[in-house]
Amino acid sequence: GGVTSSSLEVLAGLGLSDQEYMDLMIFKDGKPSEFYKSYVKNIQAKITENASLEFGCIQKEHDRQGGVKPRTLISDELSSTLNDLQAELESSDLFEDVSSRRNVLSRAIPDTLVKQVGLDTLMTRLPEPYQRALFSSWVAAHYIYEYGTQATPVDFYHFIRKLEKPLSA
Repeated sequence: GGVTSSSLEVLAGLGLSDQEYMDLMIFKDGKPSEFYKSYVKNIQAKITENASLEFGCIQKEHDRQGGVKPRTLISDELSSTLNDLQAELESSDLFEDVSSRRNVLSRAIPDTLVKQVGLDTLMTRLPEPYQRALFSSWVAAHYIYEYGTQATPVDFYHFIRKLEKPLSA
């Protein structure tokens, strides 16, 4: 959870203007803003979601193998698979599809920040390498968590097709 929390704190710093950051992220008289409180809740929800998805994936793989392989080894394999896929995605052209990029970023960026600033503004403020890393890490994690370490190219096709649909407002 610490990496996620730190990453999303950096995201707020990059996505908000200097004045917005001062107004929304800095405590006034020792008290956080409503935005800050909501953003923290978003971060906690993302950490909980990621932990739950990761556990589910590890448990599914453990069950698939008949409980023979220790969960720690499965977790290591999962991490390696995620890192490999993320690196492959970062160097692919999937990010160039603006519609898919928007749909992924709208899922990856906390709602509080999207509602405050707007996705279009965030996409102009966030450096392209940061967006690419966020895109590829979100896609890699959610794909592997959903389909597991034994996923196929057909599974990836179906996963990407689901991402073509924007989140409902």
